[in-house]
Amino acid sequence: MPFFIRTGKRLPVTQTELRLVFKRPPKLGFGLAGHAEANQIVVKLDPGTGIRIQVDAHRADVSRIAPIELDMEFADEGGEGPTPSEVLLLAAMNGQSTRFSRQDSVEETWRVMQPLLDAPPPVQAYEPGSWGPPGAETLVEGSGGWHEPWLPR
Repeated sequence: MPFFIRTGKRLPVTQTELRLVFKRPPKLGFGLAGHAEANQIVVKLDPGTGIRIQVDAHRADVSRIAPIELDMEFADEGGEGPTPSEVLLLAAMNGQSTRFSRQDSVEETWRVMQPLLDAPPPVQAYEPGSWGPPGAETLVEGSGGWHEPWLPR
């Protein structure tokens, strides 16, 4: 299962989300025009929190398969929970160490990351406000490409 992270300092928008993209369904040929896109579950983490389920289905208002988006913004459904910083601060104040890394975990992380720090891969520059360097597109070619982030309408 491929796992991709797109990050940069000057991308067009600031958005943190987890997007689970299912395999595209096969074309079965039941006489429906169009071809279904891959279904998705999107968990928006920052700014704001929410969940989106996006499925392609035969809709009553059009004569073809089309996307249906089921969105829930947590702020609209009873409010946002505490921010991650607030959760960590409260845990520290209450002496709850389970939200913090243990020393052996930190040392193992350094052991794994040190080779990258010693011989970093080349930096790929990109235009400010773009979605990154051309290499970002070729990275995801065989996996359906990048998806636009879930932005407020």
